[in-house]
Amino acid sequence: MNEFPDAPRRFTVILESEDGGGYSVYCPALPGCVSQGDDRQDALENIKEAIGLILDLSAGHESLPETPSLIADEIREVLEGRNQDGFPYAGVSLEQMEVAPTVNALIN
Repeated sequence: MNEFPDAPRRFTVILESEDGGGYSVYCPALPGCVSQGDDRQDALENIKEAIGLILDLSAGHESLPETPSLIADEIREVLEGRNQDGFPYAGVSLEQMEVAPTVNALIN
């Protein structure tokens, strides 16, 4: 379990631009944690909220994995390699963010 349950945790998320506009975004470290938004900022705010809710629900249970910078860098290198091999990843990007549980989760 996390020694400091209210400490922010670092997660990497992957954004993909949608053909019809907007972005979809997911967090590989948290299976099923997906969201979307009309623009990049909206998508990032929505996934941050989704990650925060998962942290809230997991409070007091087993620890969830963060995404170390080393893994985020490796994902970025793989995407760049795929692009060089002719598999473009246009519209796909990585972001790292810190997310802390909400105050409600800390009270319970």
